[in-house]
Amino acid sequence: MAARIFISYRSSDGKDKATALARDLGAVFGDAQVFLDKDDLRGGSRWRDEVQQLLDQRPVLLLLMTPQLLAATDAAGHLRIADPDDPVRRELADAFEAGAQVIPLLCDGLDAPPLTNALPPPFDQIGERTWRKLRAYDWQGDLQRLVQDLRELGVPAPAAPQPAVAGGLSPRRLWLGLALAGAAALIVAVWFMFHSAAPPGVSGEWAASVQGQPTMTFVFRQEGEKLVLTSTPVPVAERADWAEYRRFWRERTGSELTHVVYRGEGTWRTDPGVPLVIDVALQIVSSPGEIPVDSGNLSATLQAGGRVMNGKLWLNSAQADRPITLQRARH
Repeated sequence: MAARIFISYRSSDGKDKATALARDLGAVFGDAQVFLDKDDLRGGSRWRDEVQQLLDQRPVLLLLMTPQLLAATDAAGHLRIADPDDPVRRELADAFEAGAQVIPLLCDGLDAPPLTNALPPPFDQIGERTWRKLRAYDWQGDLQRLVQDLRELGVPAPAAPQPAVAGGLSPRRLWLGLALAGAAALIVAVWFMFHSAAPPGVSGEWAASVQGQPTMTFVFRQEGEKLVLTSTPVPVAERADWAEYRRFWRERTGSELTHVVYRGEGTWRTDPGVPLVIDVALQIVSSPGEIPVDSGNLSATLQAGGRVMNGKLWLNSAQADRPITLQRARH
């Protein structure tokens, strides 16, 4: 099935935002529904042919209106949007020609939509479209509005897996099959217990340190291959890096934002001789209230000894990642 969402952007100042948007929309609609050229073009493919073929399927094209999308110039000082071979121009023209839905997204650095009637085709047509905002300081709110638009345009969410049905089996045979399967699983588990070393785990409390910030307490819980993260409430009332957002919060809600909580789900994996690696999609919510504040990603590698993880913490509000160290507090 072809992707139903196509993200078009100027790489010079839109790559980080496009990557974050693709990750967050993929978490809602499924990664296969979201096309981002740097991630989804096949090696050795003719990118123009692949993009043209996808746009012919009439996906929803999300045009990231960053400052450089319209203002970027080539080596001779000419506007890139005036060049018929400009990739963003070609993508937009192909989308309009195919009759695709186009949603311009006003990003940070642009206070208002540009005067499009003076722009070269096809950019002169985007003024006729309904604009949405995609700002770092209100990423979650803008993202939720965009998700609602995409749902109303018919972009489907992935179907929930259906439970297996043991059709035609009598209760006795079903019980016997389950018993045999359980016995086999027990034998395999015992064999691995004596023939292989169990991988180190990360379940428990960890002290998370990011340079220049107070230490936070993260709690991990392994559930099979799934990894669940929560945190104790993190005080932000006195932190200078939260001052601007707290002002915005006060204006929007009429209340004070004093604490936030980190939540997340992801995966952990390890192979013989390879350190354990975690990858967690994060959501930061108000406490109390559980209102979305920010989102991001945590990736880290367990070091030798099993008591320290080093990695990166990406926050969509900052559009950047920072080094993070996690020290095991209690197993």
